[in-house]
Amino acid sequence: MAVAEFSITPLVETELKPFVDAAVEEVKRSGLKYEVDAMATTVEGDLDEILNVVKKAHAAVKAIGADRVVTDVKIDDRTTGVTINDEIESYRSSV
Repeated sequence: MAVAEFSITPLVETELKPFVDAAVEEVKRSGLKYEVDAMATTVEGDLDEILNVVKKAHAAVKAIGADRVVTDVKIDDRTTGVTINDEIESYRSSV
C-alpha cells in the first residue's frame, strides 16, 4: 500500500476548474481512496494503480484542451504499507 500526492497544472489562460474537474473524475473512476485539498490530490493504493490513475488524470486534462500540462507527484511507498489516515490521523484529532 502506498500514498501519493499529485497536482496537475494545465498551462492555459482560461478558467482552471474544468481541467481540475476532469482530473478528479479520473481519480473517482479509479475506485482508489482519495482526498482533494486546495493544492493537490492524495490517493492510496497499490503503486501501479496510483501511477495509472495519475497518468489518466494527466491525459484527461490534455484531452479537454490543455496543450501543455505539468504534473508533480510525491510518493510514500513503505514495505509495511501506509494509508492516508496513517499520515494525517494525529493532525485531525488535534483540531
